[in-house]
Amino acid sequence: MTQIIEIGGEFQKQRVALQTMFKDATKADVLFGQIKELAVVSPFEFKELARYTKQLAAFNIPYEEMYDTTKRLADISAGVGVDMGRIILAYGQVRSAEFLKGTELRQFTEAGIPLLGQLRKTVGDVFEKISRREVSFQMVKDVLWDLTNEGGQFYNMQGALADTLAGKLANLRDAYDVMLADIAQSNNSTLSKGLDLITDTMSNWEELSKYILSAV
Repeated sequence: MTQIIEIGGEFQKQRVALQTMFKDATKADVLFGQIKELAVVSPFEFKELARYTKQLAAFNIPYEEMYDTTKRLADISAGVGVDMGRIILAYGQVRSAEFLKGTELRQFTEAGIPLLGQLRKTVGDVFEKISRREVSFQMVKDVLWDLTNEGGQFYNMQGALADTLAGKLANLRDAYDVMLADIAQSNNSTLSKGLDLITDTMSNWEELSKYILSAV
């Protein structure tokens, strides 16, 4: 029961957070469902994917691109074994500036993402282009998308890692969490009333203790 309440409450918090950020409950619920489904077949836990999605939302990624962007960057993160938050930070900074800077190029390189090599194939002298602010965000995005498209270096990397023992264990945990969250959601009213009753009882324990002592 404790796990149902705690895990169900965590899922509920993430749903409310997405609804608040997007200011559209319907869109947020669709995205929430997509993330929940992805977590069950991904080496990442639901809480991680939800946190990464909110981090992307902070960089004003359009809703229509949110799930695809989350999935692709998660594939890259799974492939290079680097915290996805670092990749999102570099990606978001390039998007905000609208062009690639040396700082972000170094962040991608240190994360093990072959952005520099891929850009050289199309623009030649990358550092000269960067100094002139001629490497646009769209060019960076195209490289990352090529790496995660079918045939790319990181294509469906989450699915590949999910087939490992560690991945299967992570998926089992997520499936268990999703089950408890669904149970909590379907019994939300009953659980909420029960928690309110317990809270009220604790808040008025001094008054109740009089009756208990009298009964004893």
